[in-house]
Order: sequence, then structure tokens, then C-alpha cells
Amino acid sequence: MRRPLLRVSRRGILAGGISLLTATSLRLHAEEAKSPLASRDEYERFFEVSRRLMDREKVHPLIGQALYDTLLSQRAAYRSEINQLHDLLTTKEFSSAAEFAREAEHSDNALKETIHALMHGWYRGVVGQTVVVYRAAAMFALTDDAVFPKTYATARPFYWTEKPPVVETPTAAPALSPSEYVAESQ
Repeated sequence: MRRPLLRVSRRGILAGGISLLTATSLRLHAEEAKSPLASRDEYERFFEVSRRLMDREKVHPLIGQALYDTLLSQRAAYRSEINQLHDLLTTKEFSSAAEFAREAEHSDNALKETIHALMHGWYRGVVGQTVVVYRAAAMFALTDDAVFPKTYATARPFYWTEKPPVVETPTAAPALSPSEYVAESQ
């Protein structure tokens, strides 16, 4: 007599069902326990400041929420500084991101570092040493319809989150004279 390939018993079904139910309820409980670091209004203010600084009409809300949460977890002062930026944004009409950034730096020099951290987060997907987003970082937005960044490891898993190796300073002289760095055309 042949034995069946899959042996099913009531005890096995019951144990599997209980395991599945327990795993699902634990996952749901963990998701409920995780509360956001900011209120809905704070996220909206962050999005408004981000849209103005990036000269974009919209930003991705989930990425923005993750960036804002990571910023706040690394430095609590970002909350008040982003509120300062939002207050400045609502007091005057700015024609460009550069004008807004200059005015912000002029009003409070500490806001310059906040703007750098915010822009670094949106464009590179990194806040401090924490990688928040990779594939959807704004630095890939110009070519995302044709060229995709590598999302696979060429060395080992997560090698791209590690500090890069030290590279020696080049000894050759540049062929051209240095150009002025222009963040955006006017």
C-alpha cells in the first residue's frame, strides 16, 4: 500500500491554525503600538517646507513621513526649526527655493543645517547615518523613466549602508579650471 505524500491530521491543522492566528495577532498588535512621532499637522508643515525647498508641487507622503520621523529621532531640535521654516514660508511669498533658503539662513543661521539635513534626506535618502529610502530618493527622479539604480547587492547584503572605503587623493592636476557651483539655474 502506498503512503500519501501529504499527511494531514486534526492535530496538525489545529497547531498550524493556532500558530497562524498568534503570528497575525502579534503583528497587528505591534503595528498598533507603533505610534507616529508627529501629528498630522506637523507632517503637513514638513511637506509644505519640503515642496518649497525642492521646487516641487508634490512629495511622496510615506517617504516624507519616514524622513521626518528619522530626523526627529536623531535630533529633537529639528521639530522647532522646521516649524520656524514653515512660519517663514507662510509670512512671505517666495519665487524660488533659493530665495527661501537665503531668507531662512539670514533669519537664523541654525536653519541652514536643518535645510541641509532635509535636502540630504529627500535627495540622497539618508538622514545622518540612517538610510531611509534608496530606490525612491529624489536624486534618481530625473532618470527614473529610463535608468533604474541598482537594487541588488554586488558585494554582500547591505554593503551600501556601510561607510565607504578610504580613497587616496588623486595626484593628477585637473584639465579645466574650477567652475562655480550652481545649485539651481535662475
